[in-house]
Amino acid sequence: MPNTGPSADEDALKAHLFLCLDNGHYAVSTDPSGANIPTACCPSGWKHVKAIALGVREALSFPANPEPVVRAIRDTGYYVYDSDLPHGTSQ
Repeated sequence: MPNTGPSADEDALKAHLFLCLDNGHYAVSTDPSGANIPTACCPSGWKHVKAIALGVREALSFPANPEPVVRAIRDTGYYVYDSDLPHGTSQ
């Protein structure tokens, strides 16, 4: 019987973390190039930081609740986070 401990989120999605050097906002996308992330949020372009496992039990590299991030990734393929306005979320 395989070990199914709580340390890993079995339903984690493979995603990519991006950073906007202009304003410090983060974005998460299923596209490794970040082509689906709106450029209006980062006119200079998004910088790929790293590949991540995205799940409700996975710690994020930026201050956000993982549940809306996972929901947005499943619905739109991306999520943009800044202190004022999360984008790509569905309610």
